[in-house]
Amino acid sequence: MKSLLDDPEKRIITRTSRNTAQALGYINDQEMVEVVLKLKKADIFKKMESNKKPGLWQDVYKTRDKGIDLYIKLQKSFDNKGVIISFKRDEKGVGNV
Repeated sequence: MKSLLDDPEKRIITRTSRNTAQALGYINDQEMVEVVLKLKKADIFKKMESNKKPGLWQDVYKTRDKGIDLYIKLQKSFDNKGVIISFKRDEKGVGNV
């Protein structure tokens, strides 16, 4: 997933995730990707099937960057691209359910 998102030709970033990231101070796609590239296994919160596209699975991560608790949802698309579905402030905080 990280290698897909690191390649501009193999990445998709949803408009919503881009807008919420920009509101948090991440000014471009590369800044978002840099956070994703730093994610660790310990940051995984859950895996879930997509509500909108059954058969696609999403990985949800909770992490902290720039003093902000983040909720990041990633998915591999049917055409083998990495997708940042969600990149927003985690209102519950890292590690909280």
